Amino acid sequence: MRFNHLKLAFLIFMLSTSATAFGQLQEWAAGFRIGEPGGFMARRYSDNGVNALEVNIGTYGGLWGTDRNYKDGTFNNIGYSINVLYLWHHPTIINSDLHTYYGFGPQLNSRDWYDNKVSNNLAASKRASAMGATAVGGIEYFPIDAPNLSFFSEIGFYTEIAPNPFFFHLQGGIGVRVNF
Repeated sequence: MRFNHLKLAFLIFMLSTSATAFGQLQEWAAGFRIGEPGGFMARRYSDNGVNALEVNIGTYGGLWGTDRNYKDGTFNNIGYSINVLYLWHHPTIINSDLHTYYGFGPQLNSRDWYDNKVSNNLAASKRASAMGATAVGGIEYFPIDAPNLSFFSEIGFYTEIAPNPFFFHLQGGIGVRVNF
């Protein structure tokens, strides 16, 4: 019975040290995402090794939602987006090179929309700037052969606060980051 306790203690010790020994997080990361929003991102990891602040700048409505109802009209194009996310980042128990993360933050969008009230759909586009909240969850892999590189996949949502409260948009994508 005592031998089993020693094995369990040894296993817990090895799992906890492997997570800190092989974690690939550094101070900064920068990369690109294909998805919604798509574009460039920069991430700053906190000193505690758990939290990060990420800024994303890119397109909005590029992969899904290009033709979509909005207010009293429709979107028929791609706009741009800027968001800032506060993240929690954790290595998985299964593999310390595989991390999960989740977080939330504000998002600003700007996109052209067309008013449906105009006859024959000959309306000129109007610029719609919006502000809302976004939430995201993802998984990130740090290959052993390329310790400064990471690949990720994430899913989340955006809900608008103004000017069209509760307008909902699915977000997500895949991408690559360089950690330095």
